[in-house]
Amino acid sequence: MPDLNSIKTRIIGMSRISLGMWQVAFQAFMDHDTDLISKVLDEENKLNNLEKELTVDLIGFGRTTSSKDEKNNVIIYTDIVGDLELIGDYCKDSLERLAIKIEEKLLFSEDAVKEYAEVYQKAQKALVDVVLALEKEDPDFIKELAKKAENIDSFVDELRRRHNQRLLDGKCSPLACNMFLNMLDFTSATYFHAKKIIRNLQKINR
Repeated sequence: MPDLNSIKTRIIGMSRISLGMWQVAFQAFMDHDTDLISKVLDEENKLNNLEKELTVDLIGFGRTTSSKDEKNNVIIYTDIVGDLELIGDYCKDSLERLAIKIEEKLLFSEDAVKEYAEVYQKAQKALVDVVLALEKEDPDFIKELAKKAENIDSFVDELRRRHNQRLLDGKCSPLACNMFLNMLDFTSATYFHAKKIIRNLQKINR
């Protein structure tokens, strides 16, 4: 049975895969590159397998340890692994929309591309924070990250309003508009789960 330290090392690896997927996915979006889409979807399969393996190992470890703190940490790390797997799902969902966008030759306006990039950068920064927090295991560092977390709901709502206005003004097609809003939601959900991981790391008993 793997010990908790070896499990944590693999969770760090899982977080790096999640970050890498989002970085390549954004490049695919900007370049309209279907080869990059396939590459990220392959990584998503790795993420799914890791989630299953780590969940089994965490539960197994939790059943054998007599330490109350370790049992608590197992529950938290299991939740974190689930969040990382969900982030991979959101990435896959975004790429599926992107593949349709490319196939249907749908175009986003310059404003839409700029706005999506803004949300993407927030999600990417949050994922970078997750990787660093898992690597450092520094309570003070994690506390600072949690304090700096912003609620982006109002920001995303404003972007949705602007995009709906562009639709009414005839600056984009209904199908392209719907796709933009889907990708916006998937990206903001990624941000939410990344920040949830940071909050969970604050509960770890060192």
